[in-house]
Amino acid sequence: MAARGAGFALVGATVAVSFSAIFIRIAGDDAATIVWLRMGMAALLLFPWVVRDGHRDAAVLDQRSRLLVAASGVLLAGHFLLWTASLRYTSIAASVLLVSVHPVIVSPLARRLLGETVTLRQATGLVLALAGTVVTCAGDISVGGTALFGDALALGGAVCLAGYLLIGRGVRPRLSVAGYSASVYAITCVVAAATAGALGVAHLPTPRVAVTGLALAVVCTLGGHTVYNWALRHVRTLTVSIAFLGEPPLTAILAFVIFASAPSAPTVGGGVLILTGVAVALLEPLRRPERGVVTALE
Repeated sequence: MAARGAGFALVGATVAVSFSAIFIRIAGDDAATIVWLRMGMAALLLFPWVVRDGHRDAAVLDQRSRLLVAASGVLLAGHFLLWTASLRYTSIAASVLLVSVHPVIVSPLARRLLGETVTLRQATGLVLALAGTVVTCAGDISVGGTALFGDALALGGAVCLAGYLLIGRGVRPRLSVAGYSASVYAITCVVAAATAGALGVAHLPTPRVAVTGLALAVVCTLGGHTVYNWALRHVRTLTVSIAFLGEPPLTAILAFVIFASAPSAPTVGGGVLILTGVAVALLEPLRRPERGVVTALE
């Protein structure tokens, strides 16, 4: 029953995160400001549940787990900063498609860090996804260097998200969903705020940015990413990773409806290759490993 409920929850979470790029484009502010506002609000909204579960979480947190939670927050900050910045330089469709290659990136990292073998199906999927990335980026070369720079930022965001997921797979089962999520979100907020200060763009958000920041916190972070964190206890981890892949087509549809932003032919072709590659790599018998990421790294 829990797994069935988690399946419905994942569908809702995927719809929720699909609004991220839309809200960010509406906000129209710098990436660091949007990220620290979004994640700070999300952490504060989770505070009542953190207080409720705090004693149990504190009892199971050792020094290694604290360091991994901190690393998870830094990586999530890197993901959001790079991906949010990419939306200022490239199309919504290209940005969301490229940042979604993270499940394929996880495969070689898992082999190196955890000793997991890469199957022929996964290798084939990786080649298809990389080919799709090349097609998407090649199409943006004709648009200009700015779009290509945005593509590179989105790919950097995918790498950071892959690291965040690898760490989260091991740490999340030890902590409550509120405790883990709020801790990571708070660290992400601090990193983003520090980045804003370092870049000289620190400022109080305008009313429009504040409203869209709240929408990002409630809809996309709590209704999306926090639900993904919750689902890790009830379904296989790769199932959660695959759920992320529903975001690109949903976002592209929303962008077309709201902004009349039709994706280019290379973006559509590259997107088909990327999503096909990810599906080929991950649609295998899904088994939850008995040993988590943290244990395997020790």
